[in-house]
Amino acid sequence: MDGTRKSAYGCIGAGGVIRDSFGDWTCGFAANLGRGQILEAEMWGLFFGLKLAKDRGICNLVVEMDSAVAVKLVKNSTTLALHPVASLASCCWELMGKFDTCALQHIYRERNVVADCIAQWSYNMDLGVCLFDMAPSWIGTSPVDDMLGVTRTRLVCSE
Repeated sequence: MDGTRKSAYGCIGAGGVIRDSFGDWTCGFAANLGRGQILEAEMWGLFFGLKLAKDRGICNLVVEMDSAVAVKLVKNSTTLALHPVASLASCCWELMGKFDTCALQHIYRERNVVADCIAQWSYNMDLGVCLFDMAPSWIGTSPVDDMLGVTRTRLVCSE
């Protein structure tokens, strides 16, 4: 799952992909969320992804997100009642409890290119959520690249 924000306009979106245990595409989604903050986009991406997985009858789930903050908020949702996205984090936590097993983990953006690509595409659609039963052609080889762990360059600031 991934969220995105166009800083100049404040537009936010989200996207995600659900894969089977072999890494093959099962379904995906994109959501144009209007305007807001990046953390809201990340959290809504998680919520829509969890809801889609539950609606599709998936019992065991590993969720990968490139937002360490969102992962931390959901895992500590009961202690962060005053945070602006606390209720959304709590809803995500409750949804996770409805699976037989559900793990939430942080990964780097470079390992989550498909979700990032779909989230970026969300700006092309009207407000709302769009579901994909098949991988859209415009994501190219990203699903295979992610599955194979294709190496990508990551810039890191040194102190």
